[in-house]
Amino acid sequence: MANVGHTPFKRHESTPTALARSVFNPADLQASLRMDSIVFNLKIILYKVLLALYIPPRDRHLTRLAYTLLERFLEHEDTNDINKAIELYRQALALRHPPHPHFARALNNLGFAILVRFTVPAGFAQQGDIRDINEAIDLHREALGLHTPSHLDRGVSLHKLGFALLTRFEEQEDMRDIDEAIDLYREALSLHSPPHPDRGSSLNDLATAILSRYKQQGDERDINEAIELNREALALCEALDPDREDFLNSLANAVRTRFEHQGDTRDIGEAIELLQEALAICPATHPGRGSLLSDLANTFLTRFQKQGDIKDINEAIDLYKKALTLCEKHDPDRGTSLGNMAIAISKRFEQLGNMKDIDDAIDLQREALTLHDPPHPDRAQSLHNLAVSVLTRFGQQGVARDLNEAIELHREALALRESPHADRRHSLGNLATAVWMRFQQQGDTKAIDESIELHREALQLCEPHYPHRGRFLNNLAHAVLTRFQEQGNGTDLNEAIDLHREALTLHKLPHPDRGKYLNNLANAILRRLQWQGDSEDITEAIELHREALSLREPPHPERGSSLGNLATAIRARFLRDGNLNDCDEAIGLYREAFTLCGPDHPDYYGLLNNVAIALRERFEQQKNTKDLHEAIQLTREALTHCESPHVDRGFLLDSLAKCFTRMYECTHDTHALESACDLFYEAATYLSSSPFTRFHQACFWANLIAQHSPTSSLTAYQTAIKLLPQVAGLHLDLTSRQHMVSTITERMVYESDGLPSDAATCAVGLGQYHTAVELLEASRSIFWSQALHLRTPAENLATVHPDLSTKLTDLARQLEHASFRDTAEESVKTQQITRSIESEGLRCRQLNEDWEQTIKEVQSLPGFEHFMQPKDIFTLRQAAESGPIIILITTSTTSFALILTLSSEVQYVNLPEYILPEAHLFADLARGLSTPAFDFDTFVESREEGNERSELQSRLFAGREGTVKMDSDEVFQELLADLWKNIVKPVFEALNLKARTAFSHFTKSVNPPRLWWCPTGPFTFLPIHAAGIYRKDMKACVSDYIISSYTPTLAALLDPPTRTYTATQFKMTAVIEPKAPNFSPLPGARAELAKLAASVPPQWLTILANTTVETAQVHLSESSIMHFACHGVQDLNRPLDSGLVLTSGRLKVYDIMHRREGEHSVDIKKSMSLAFLSACETARGDKTVPDEAMHLAASLLFAGFRGVVATMWTMNDLDGPKIADIFYEYLFKDCDPNSDPPVLPDLTQAAKALHLAVLRLREEPNVSFKRWVPFVHYGL
Repeated sequence: MANVGHTPFKRHESTPTALARSVFNPADLQASLRMDSIVFNLKIILYKVLLALYIPPRDRHLTRLAYTLLERFLEHEDTNDINKAIELYRQALALRHPPHPHFARALNNLGFAILVRFTVPAGFAQQGDIRDINEAIDLHREALGLHTPSHLDRGVSLHKLGFALLTRFEEQEDMRDIDEAIDLYREALSLHSPPHPDRGSSLNDLATAILSRYKQQGDERDINEAIELNREALALCEALDPDREDFLNSLANAVRTRFEHQGDTRDIGEAIELLQEALAICPATHPGRGSLLSDLANTFLTRFQKQGDIKDINEAIDLYKKALTLCEKHDPDRGTSLGNMAIAISKRFEQLGNMKDIDDAIDLQREALTLHDPPHPDRAQSLHNLAVSVLTRFGQQGVARDLNEAIELHREALALRESPHADRRHSLGNLATAVWMRFQQQGDTKAIDESIELHREALQLCEPHYPHRGRFLNNLAHAVLTRFQEQGNGTDLNEAIDLHREALTLHKLPHPDRGKYLNNLANAILRRLQWQGDSEDITEAIELHREALSLREPPHPERGSSLGNLATAIRARFLRDGNLNDCDEAIGLYREAFTLCGPDHPDYYGLLNNVAIALRERFEQQKNTKDLHEAIQLTREALTHCESPHVDRGFLLDSLAKCFTRMYECTHDTHALESACDLFYEAATYLSSSPFTRFHQACFWANLIAQHSPTSSLTAYQTAIKLLPQVAGLHLDLTSRQHMVSTITERMVYESDGLPSDAATCAVGLGQYHTAVELLEASRSIFWSQALHLRTPAENLATVHPDLSTKLTDLARQLEHASFRDTAEESVKTQQITRSIESEGLRCRQLNEDWEQTIKEVQSLPGFEHFMQPKDIFTLRQAAESGPIIILITTSTTSFALILTLSSEVQYVNLPEYILPEAHLFADLARGLSTPAFDFDTFVESREEGNERSELQSRLFAGREGTVKMDSDEVFQELLADLWKNIVKPVFEALNLKARTAFSHFTKSVNPPRLWWCPTGPFTFLPIHAAGIYRKDMKACVSDYIISSYTPTLAALLDPPTRTYTATQFKMTAVIEPKAPNFSPLPGARAELAKLAASVPPQWLTILANTTVETAQVHLSESSIMHFACHGVQDLNRPLDSGLVLTSGRLKVYDIMHRREGEHSVDIKKSMSLAFLSACETARGDKTVPDEAMHLAASLLFAGFRGVVATMWTMNDLDGPKIADIFYEYLFKDCDPNSDPPVLPDLTQAAKALHLAVLRLREEPNVSFKRWVPFVHYGL
């Protein structure tokens, strides 16, 4: 993050001398400022006597007395004098009514005196009151109105009003003020044509105003015009002209400002020469000499900060010391001189690292602060500069006391700069940076959130043309990127890149800071490469870093940083392409970088670690152990520079663990393996790292160590899975949670087959089958599990601790509402919108923290130790109360089933023919077969891998003579046969579903038992329920032996169904959409309604046709059965947008899960039971997140329905009425709404009802597989 840094005290335009120059003749001024107190007192006595004697003209005596008091105030700064002067000017004005010839002059006199009180830091009680500046402007504007264009005093009035407007602009930054001031000064200049004696002053005043506008808006034309005006003013001054010193200073200030923005070294050189000339003609006793010394010192300091020449900083310090010697102990400028000298000494510390310098700087700034007691206008600046120095010392020594003091100092400074103070944005940025450092040191997520909020407010105060807007954009981007690295919210990453791009556009060549902004954008893009893998990102990042490096030739102080960053980008390309030249170049760049950065440099440990990582990666390619030994040595050294609780220590521990892992693989030294395991554990449990970081490290640990130490690998998996609730937590918005679960399932996190399957496989390899089941359950359907936690009943808690139960329920309600926010809806976000979203995000994170803390509080109570903990095998086994559950798992090396029953141990069944590549191949085949225009030959040819084509040929054409062209139904038949042979049959054999015959065929049943399939990974896309042999000479299929149901998790089967409905409570709603807009008609929908209406008693049935999403939502929460006959849509890009097509739009998964705060407060677990989705693709999951069950059927289960009938793919419109007819006929066959009590349907028989309906459909002639296979049942 760009350090805001110290800010030298400005040479106040409101100092007594400066203000006096604006109204008095320079020669008279020097005389008046040397006037001793005796003369002042004599003049005051004289005017008081004249007034007391009522000697006319009274208005003149009042004016002269006020004038003298004003003079004395400008010399001694006694508040009583300025207040009395204003009072006297008011009396004089009251005596000069229009058309008095001096009325306008009286207005100007009073206006100027009030302006002096506003600006001069004396007495402080009234200084800075905005009412003063407004009144002064009004008075000067009235005076100008009395001076026509030909009036001799019009130039004076133009000048005074311009000066007042410029003063208000510097306070409030209203561009209308500065524009008007410039216009007034231009008119004043037009009245002072050569050889007018005031032309030089008019030129200088106009240049000052234009320079102020440039500093606000950055228009290059302004700075060039200001310099030309200053040059013309200076040219009018003879060597002994009393204005020459001021004009030299003004021109120096302008060219120094241009240097700061454009970097032309000729400008800074000229500024120094101009100030040296001004100093040479300024007498040693001149009251402005101290200011000149400080201005020259500031200029040397500016050149040092850009060029790094130590002679410049030493010269600056010497000049500041001379300025300080001119300030007596009680001199009002002493605090300013102390502060400026402290800044220079602090900057020298940053260059040389001498701790005495930073300690001396802090001591000087503390002394300066004591001279700026409240309400001194420089107090905020003193607080800021002291805070920066203390923070610098913290960065060197890491003492928490310094960090805390710096933050408190910045908070006090901010409190003194309330809106619309012009420097408020700077105080916000300073505090944000300090709070960000607290996060870096301590890992406190509240700190990073506060830092971002402060940066956003600061940026909002920067107008689009503000010259330093880029710095504020950069700092916000850096903070947002930091949060992304800790929490993994993709929205943060994209925003950071956008902010960095905007900042770069504001720093075109030859801006001296362009290298910094190139570097920062490149780093953000590189982070996105690591996150998303876009190959174009690496090319752009390298190009940006090379340009940045080209702008940082030796001895540029940031060259080392650029070298390191370019090396990191090139190393990323090496990891992508494997070109060893890239790896060698990266190592060379890293080495050059850390030779430029000594051990005290804050980036030193990071550069050491980066070299070590590159050496380890080269070892992995070339197997040169010298590289690996050096990598270990460098990482160990880096750790000595990054002690606990530094937030980056976890990364270094992880890096060293990887080195020892590679060492073990090379040498088989068990000590290396033990070291690796210990370091991995320390990294993954290092609490200063974020949960997101620890999760990634635990996954890497598990993957790297799996082949060498399965026990350690299992510990790693358990560590990672425990972190899942925090990593994919409810504090993230919808889009980020979806992305997070996809990284867990896909290979983005680490080279694996997915966390759930890998963890289970590891446990199975150790013979811990029950642990495998527990890990699978804890690591799948994270999205839904988090949502369900918010709906977990707490009745037992309510009876013991009702207050805690109420608190938990209220938090759950708020967090459920907040967690379903979707920030992706805004296509274009302004900073105001982003701040609103950010604010909601902060609220959500706070709710999440309160929720987690309350859960811990509950878990500390006796009897609630396992409250909302992941369920153990003893609890999970209860899910098999109504029948066995078959969990199917596949990885790239193994495939197996785990059988969970109520009464026996978990059984393991090997399924060797369905390891991950084969499982994916046949899942793709199943999806292809579901499409209308499937062609098997085309499908085979589309497979990129030749072994996939041969696998299909051998598996599906086995036993055939030659290759026979097959239609889709024949391919379907072979696919189902393969599933039977290689998955179902081994499972049935393990369950002893055998007949006692010589042929060992399974026992068929007219009343088969229930069985649940719980597939994982690609198994979720295979029609296991339809597996079987469907040849004419031999038939055997799953439905002959069992009634199949599916479940996305075991938890979905744990809560027992409730049948406590009464006749008035029971309700069925049928939603039909035969002609949804923009979709093909569904003529079968009305026939389907007729069929179900024939079986369902009319008093229980509500029919909705051509309905809205809102109406459907209401009935969802009121109905015991929901039947939908409509189109279904699967949205692969945004799974939560998948849904059912109604007249008003799509009833999305999001809509079903998201109950708006305060709406539909019914107990959904008692009011919902069965949903029948007679629509396409309602059980089709997302290929990228198969273990998250992102489909409608699962969403309805998690929303509270106990059972769901759905389709795996597109269904035939003709089949909806046929299935509904048999299904509802069976379900309602024994029902009687009129009996006492009424006989209600047993909704747990829904699976059997579907089983019978599909059997009936299969029996019809010429019914293809793709017509009956899609129908599936989920849940109980």
